[in-house]
Amino acid sequence: MSNRHAVVVGGTRGLGLVVVERFLARGFSVTVISRNPSPRHAGNANVRHLPADLERPESLDGIWTKACDASGPLCYLILCQRFRGAGDPWEGELRVGLTASKRLIEGFSDHFIADGDRAIGVVSSVYAQYVGSSQPVGYHIVKAGLNEMVRYYAATLGPRGIRVNAIMPLTYLKEDSRQFYQGNAGLMDLYRRLVPLRRMGTSDDSANALSFLCSEQASFINGQSLMIDGGVSVIWPEEVAKSFAGLQSGDRDVR
Repeated sequence: MSNRHAVVVGGTRGLGLVVVERFLARGFSVTVISRNPSPRHAGNANVRHLPADLERPESLDGIWTKACDASGPLCYLILCQRFRGAGDPWEGELRVGLTASKRLIEGFSDHFIADGDRAIGVVSSVYAQYVGSSQPVGYHIVKAGLNEMVRYYAATLGPRGIRVNAIMPLTYLKEDSRQFYQGNAGLMDLYRRLVPLRRMGTSDDSANALSFLCSEQASFINGQSLMIDGGVSVIWPEEVAKSFAGLQSGDRDVR
């Protein structure tokens, strides 16, 4: 196995699965923490699965020791998990998004390599700053909390050489949603009109950003939450509304 070790929490589907593939392509051994292993990595000696239910904090007890005893101290920790349970969404979001993240960051913080680049990457969301009715209040609170958690740990772990950053993706195409979006021509056209880059984002776009933040190329980036939205967040909503109404950018309001 590689002597470079990354841990990906929630690395069996969607963005997390792509992140695992990125680390494997870079020659890392990867520990995946999730409820169930991914069939895609069955038999791969460079991938080790450790089961955990993030809704049950006690299931994380000592998991950092198990991961690093087996594969060595880690270079990078990526938190991709989100609540997908059937219970109360408020309690579930808080346990999976915030409580588990705090435990994982603090638990793994003593198990990083002694020298070289070390970083933690967190998947937040544009809903950390904006409101979207497609997600419950707990999701918004958790994502905003994660951004502040990133800032806190960037300050407290930075002196130990551990960088902490987040990405904030807009809705993006992933393996299990691609067919839905691409089969809805009207929705795809809306995103082309909304996003300055004239397309939806993909899992690859977000994974590329995480791969950069968890690399030597980002060695002086710490405590940041990076928008991965194709430029949507820089456009004032009134301008979007005018564009959708067919008005030109130079048209003036008649008062």
